[in-house]
Amino acid sequence: MSTAAASITRLRTVLYPNAPWYFLAAIATTWIGFSRYLLHIGHASITQHVHGASAGLWMLLLVLQPILYQRGALALHRRLGRLGVYTLVPLFVLGGALMLRNMIRLEAAASPVPVYTLAWLDLWALVLFPLFVVLAVRYARDTDLHARYMVCTVLELLPPALTRILVFVPWVDTIAKSVDIAYGLMVVILLLLLRDDQRKGRLRAPYLVALALYVPMLLTMNHAAHWPWWQRLADRFAAL
Repeated sequence: MSTAAASITRLRTVLYPNAPWYFLAAIATTWIGFSRYLLHIGHASITQHVHGASAGLWMLLLVLQPILYQRGALALHRRLGRLGVYTLVPLFVLGGALMLRNMIRLEAAASPVPVYTLAWLDLWALVLFPLFVVLAVRYARDTDLHARYMVCTVLELLPPALTRILVFVPWVDTIAKSVDIAYGLMVVILLLLLRDDQRKGRLRAPYLVALALYVPMLLTMNHAAHWPWWQRLADRFAAL
């Protein structure tokens, strides 16, 4: 097969041809959601910079990766992928853990319910994000599974930005409502992705795995703040 024919075949088998645009939309959402941080970036802590930069660069990488794949630059695609996995993911988790600790330290005494709720959700994110990355790497040779697990990593990054955007909606008058709606939208997106898979003739494992993991998170998110064991565990973590 000629090089041109191989390129055409590869383009026809791309799972999400418009993936770069979807990931750009996700980046725009995070920029809007975290505009307050961006406007006062000079006053942010190094921890916030590390966490924010690693998340932003990860999504930027996901914009670039489908383009490289479609153009047949697979070697560069793999090199950048390894760079992201071994640098951005650890920085994201480390920065997120430190921000989680600082949030509990500074705010738990003043407003315990939202803080312990957000801490519970942040813990899930710090576990699920690297888990989806590990699964994407595990199935790197299966494009269908690999791409879907990468999409799941973005779903983990959207709710914090959406929560901040929703507070500007007039009838969303509490942070609890904003959090509920943001995570509800994440599930809606996931269900739409599952529906898309169904239309293509087969439900694949990644989105089903994500849904199975999100169900216990969603069922517990509004109750965790009232669990004494979770409050004690969070306080011990904050004291480290």
